[in-house]
Amino acid sequence: MFKTKISKVLGVVLTAAMVLSMFAVATPVAAANQAWSKIALPGSGATGGYVVSDTDMRFYDIGILEWNADKTAVYATAVYNDTMCIFKSTDAGRTWKMVFEDGDVFDLAGAGRIFDICASSVNANEIYFTDGHDIFTSKDGGATWNKMSNLYTYAASNFAIPDGIIVTLDVGYAGANKYVFAGTATFGGVGINGVYMCQETAFGMPWTDLDVIGQRDDAWDGCNVWDVVVDPTDFATKQGVIAVAEDTTSGSEATYITAKYFGNQWDMPYCMDTEVKENNTDSISGIYHAELWLPSDFNSNAASGKFQGWLALQTSDSQGDVYLWYGNTAATIDLNVRGYSGGSGTSTEVTDIDGIGGVADARLIIGGYDSDNGEFPLTWDSSDRLTFSATVKAPTGADSSWGLSVATVTVLAMGDYNTSGKALAGTAGWDCGISYTADFGKTWNQISMMRQAINEVANIAGNLFVVTYDYVEQSVWRLSGGVYERVFSTSMFDADGDIDVQVSPAGDAVFIADIGIGGTATIWRSLDNGQTFAAQVSNISTAGGSIINSWLVSNANTILVGGTNNVYQTSTNGVLWFARACLVGTVTSFAVSTDGSTLVAAGSDSAISKSVDGGITWGTATAATTITSSVPVVTFQNGSNSVVYLTGNGGAAYVYDFAAAAPVWTRIDNTVTGAYAFDSSSYADVDNGVGIFSGIASGGNVLYVLDGTWNNLIRITNVGTTYTAGIIAKPTGATGATKLIGIAAPGANMLYGIFGASLYVYTDKMAVPVANVKATATTDSIKVTWDALNVDNTGVPVKYFVVVTDLSTAYKVAYTVTAADVNQKNGITSLSATFKNDVTGFIVSEDTVYQVSVWAVSPVMSFVGTASVSTQPQPLTYTVNLMPTNGASNVPVNPVFAWDAVSTAVSYDLVLSTDPTFADATKVLATKNLTTNYWAYDGTLSNSASYYWRVRVNTANSTSEWFPAVFTTVKADAAPVEVNNPPDITLEVPQAETPAYIWLIVAVGAVLTIAVIVLIVRTRRVV
Repeated sequence: MFKTKISKVLGVVLTAAMVLSMFAVATPVAAANQAWSKIALPGSGATGGYVVSDTDMRFYDIGILEWNADKTAVYATAVYNDTMCIFKSTDAGRTWKMVFEDGDVFDLAGAGRIFDICASSVNANEIYFTDGHDIFTSKDGGATWNKMSNLYTYAASNFAIPDGIIVTLDVGYAGANKYVFAGTATFGGVGINGVYMCQETAFGMPWTDLDVIGQRDDAWDGCNVWDVVVDPTDFATKQGVIAVAEDTTSGSEATYITAKYFGNQWDMPYCMDTEVKENNTDSISGIYHAELWLPSDFNSNAASGKFQGWLALQTSDSQGDVYLWYGNTAATIDLNVRGYSGGSGTSTEVTDIDGIGGVADARLIIGGYDSDNGEFPLTWDSSDRLTFSATVKAPTGADSSWGLSVATVTVLAMGDYNTSGKALAGTAGWDCGISYTADFGKTWNQISMMRQAINEVANIAGNLFVVTYDYVEQSVWRLSGGVYERVFSTSMFDADGDIDVQVSPAGDAVFIADIGIGGTATIWRSLDNGQTFAAQVSNISTAGGSIINSWLVSNANTILVGGTNNVYQTSTNGVLWFARACLVGTVTSFAVSTDGSTLVAAGSDSAISKSVDGGITWGTATAATTITSSVPVVTFQNGSNSVVYLTGNGGAAYVYDFAAAAPVWTRIDNTVTGAYAFDSSSYADVDNGVGIFSGIASGGNVLYVLDGTWNNLIRITNVGTTYTAGIIAKPTGATGATKLIGIAAPGANMLYGIFGASLYVYTDKMAVPVANVKATATTDSIKVTWDALNVDNTGVPVKYFVVVTDLSTAYKVAYTVTAADVNQKNGITSLSATFKNDVTGFIVSEDTVYQVSVWAVSPVMSFVGTASVSTQPQPLTYTVNLMPTNGASNVPVNPVFAWDAVSTAVSYDLVLSTDPTFADATKVLATKNLTTNYWAYDGTLSNSASYYWRVRVNTANSTSEWFPAVFTTVKADAAPVEVNNPPDITLEVPQAETPAYIWLIVAVGAVLTIAVIVLIVRTRRVV
């Protein structure tokens, strides 16, 4: 027998621990446990932290990432809603706040582009950026912005007017003096540009031209400055300024890393220009972007061995790369990130560089693209600062809209990148966003500012993977470290179908399938929790299939795919596929029993087929259900490998038991078993079943069916052979119910519901019986008590409903609601209910056995708690011819006790005592259980003494109340008294002859009477 542990795909993996970790970030909104709670998905806009785009306001280009001074905040530039903006993140790029929007305060020039953003090195709240024509600064972390003095205004009056735009900024501090440096360049042309300095703390903030063109022994004709940085470790002492400058002199075009110190000119003998050369031989021109990264222990003294940096260069002519710069040397060293930069397939343009550490221990992260195919972002990591490891899974993105149509990539190392491997990357183009790596850039996942929107949620699986739809693309998200990461997208391959995700029951593999019409029937597998995926070597087409209609992951290598009258199976992760006949039409759903021994497949014929060998062979299809469904979904009853439930778009819910003597489909939704049948009357039926799940319940079974027409959840409980249905209301405002996925747990089933673009969770803590139900009764009343059902619903009262049923006739005689409340929605909040005969129409008869049932009916129906109770028979009274009668005197010391017989009695209890309370056991003279209605005391009582006796009736059902009586015995020296014959004892036994023992009692009485008369005559004297 097939015994591989195949569990419901979510039943094993989606554990309670996962749910707690999920709610660490994906927190549901405040709600009672017995109501749907919304799970936060990656959100757009201010409230959503700008994780994804809004459906009509999209991110497009991520431009620059920059830390503030103490690395508590990241600033990013991005185009959002066709507007250039600046965002700020205080959680390492997971969520963002917009701090600047073009046109909100200032209108940006340069087509709304931000060319550089620069953070103060000493003030965490100080930031600068330029749009090419103006420089803006904020001193309060982006809350407010101001323009600095206009560089172009000063240029017109004080030095040659630059014909380029501002592309780079840096800030240096010398005591109380703060200096802002700007570099200008002309894109794609020859310009008169340079490095300019503003003493921001000086009156009027005047600008100074540092004359990178002329302040050198051999002046240039023109210049573009692509990057400017101040000495990061000793600016206050040496006033060092370093620039990446392009000499545009005709015939001698070249690019240099040039520096000036102590106010001297550029290209001094102790700090000479270093030319940047491709392959260490060819001069470079046509620069588009440059980024110079300096180590943390940078030292401009050449003898220190730390006068060096790394240059990232992007050009328009395949000359970009990473270059190692040693200060005061003639040329850089081309590190050839991907080999010989001019070779086919290895030429690289580098758009950004960042790193952590000093000269000897720095670790670098680089972003760029292939010169021959600039649409796709690439990243590299370097642990030795000389060689580079390429991306395995690159950030998603495409070519940007900024000048060159290439994939601009910006990178930002975390503060512990050299040990943790954590960094961010920003990309541009169609699938842009902020991506995250924790393995030194080997693999990236998008985490925020994504162009992707979420218009629909398709599925969830594992711990936790969510499939969402955009207008065009689909995405798979993973909840990792308390936040969502997009780990897969249809933008990664060319297909028009949809994708779905499943996790193996053991949790050791994640699968993504390209499903439906237009899909490629490809399945990808990940063995690292969704970090990387590899496509199977073949698909179901090798076995004759073409479309994945449904699928089931059995283990890390075994998968079943539903076809038309076939199930396609692989146990080698797609190396070999086999077609297995399964004659149910188009297979639309699979289910597996809790013990993993049995599979069922449901198909468009509205029938199912069973397999007990893991899907290799399939049994004869069952008959179709009475309402045909072209897309049925199926599940096993939890804990069973024979009972199966089915629903579908044709409506209704059915049960089928393979183990029955004559298995048939039986409809179970909207089952009404009579008045007050714990049912929501005529509307608790399924119109369009889109999801089905069987949960664990104490005291019975519980089935949940999601209705895609009404978006509510039909909850069907099963106690014994009776199915009763109720409704769990849809989430407020929810529409488009599409899927139900559950985790079975004793008394607290957890359900996930997908409604349109939203994901909800529902914890059913009422799948338990009402506990400790007790009932006490009198002859005509019943009192029921029970324990409160604890469902942790603060402020949400649980309401109860009680039914009293005659056990022998099954007739319901009493309720805690009126006939008008046929749906039992009101109930009571107390923990007791009393029913009395002929009160509010109740019928409570004496000596009758009743079944008491208690349900919690609000906020959702629970399982029944029951008790059995019998009303008491009528007690004996003064009219039953007690002997001795109550209050009798002169009773003989050898009395006989008698009373009228009761027809329903099976026995009588009698107690004789000298204690009127019968509490003192030492005073009890006799305790008898009698099958007769008389008893002669077998001892001798004291004379002139009071005695107490009581008697009660025991029937087959119950015991009556005690009837007590008292009598006084005759005095020892009493004179003879005339004793009249006692009255005849009438035995009220309907339709029965007088028993012989009654005549015996009469005879004994007559003899005793005669004896007393004789005695009196013989001994009579005058008193």
